[in-house]
Amino acid sequence: MKVQTFKILPAIGCLLLSACASGPPTEVNYVRATERFEGTLPCTDCQGIDTDLIIKRDAITGAPAGFYLHEVRIDAPGGERVNTSWGNWSQNLDVTDFKRQLYVLRPEVGNARVFVPLESGDLQPLSADGAPLVDDEGADVELERLTPSLSETATRDEKQTDQERDG
Repeated sequence: MKVQTFKILPAIGCLLLSACASGPPTEVNYVRATERFEGTLPCTDCQGIDTDLIIKRDAITGAPAGFYLHEVRIDAPGGERVNTSWGNWSQNLDVTDFKRQLYVLRPEVGNARVFVPLESGDLQPLSADGAPLVDDEGADVELERLTPSLSETATRDEKQTDQERDG
């Protein structure tokens, strides 16, 4: 019986040492590989442009990996018009304010588009001269992030249900 105990004792010791050898937990930075944004942008000759933007990142590095933009011009002359574009995007610093990030979308066909990521997670589109786009009342226009934050515990639907119940 003593011989068996001596054979098991080293195995138990190794298990205990390996359990103690692990270091403190490390912080993991998650990358949202796909983010989706929606909203209605102002339009000079129609009721507005329903916009659906999907940006992709490399799941490991977080580097920009492409975008897909779908736009529908509401009540445009001659009927609703649909525009779909895709291409590459980059994350740059604003040369007039180095604290401000810019997302620059470069479609395969057409002009580049520039957005400012906001603290809320939404995107603010900029005009060709770099000013924020505004609606008819002069309020800033934003594309709402539909992709939930990984740190949020409640989904938008749960929050909405809570708000309906409370008010």
